[in-house]
Amino acid sequence: MLFITIITVSLGIVGQLANAQGLVYNCTWQTGFMVDSFLGMYCNNDNWDEYSYDWTWLDTSPCLTNSGGNYWSTCGNCSVFGTNAALFMTCDCLNARGQFSPASYDLNQVVYNHDGVLGCFEHLGNKTEIGPF
Repeated sequence: MLFITIITVSLGIVGQLANAQGLVYNCTWQTGFMVDSFLGMYCNNDNWDEYSYDWTWLDTSPCLTNSGGNYWSTCGNCSVFGTNAALFMTCDCLNARGQFSPASYDLNQVVYNHDGVLGCFEHLGNKTEIGPF
């Protein structure tokens, strides 16, 4: 079985947000799910007196690519599953031979939480107080 390596876009982390927090330690990865290229879950915000979790969505398009090119035009059938140390996204992606192969990536290596908002590099998602659950 051939595995394709999913690579984070090398945009650099210049100006990364100073208060960014780790994904699996500050978000409820148990509620995380993918809809197309969007990752959604509840994450801690910086104002726990008001409410401690926000629902946030992040378009992962600027965060990921694979060896076959543009990530979302070459991968599909994606899902997420987590542990206390990692949040894995698995997909079927086109390889160099034009065949679909399984691919997996630990999103905790590139996605972060900033005040209840998921982000990667200098790209931030959105947040609301109430999510789908």
